Amino acid sequence: MKTNITHKILVAVSKEATKRGYFTQIMWNDGEWSLYIHRRGDDIHINRDTRISEIDEWMQA
Repeated sequence: MKTNITHKILVAVSKEATKRGYFTQIMWNDGEWSLYIHRRGDDIHINRDTRISEIDEWMQA
């Protein structure tokens, strides 16, 4: 598995989400990294195409 900037960003986001009590899962699929964050029945999938504003909106909900 190849580590790249996307992986490093997802690890940082995952650590912050875990601190806030969310469950996270980093996955390697089809040659790309992605991150799933689970919260009270509300999930978000983050990959290299996800915008920061989408994550921010999800966290504010």
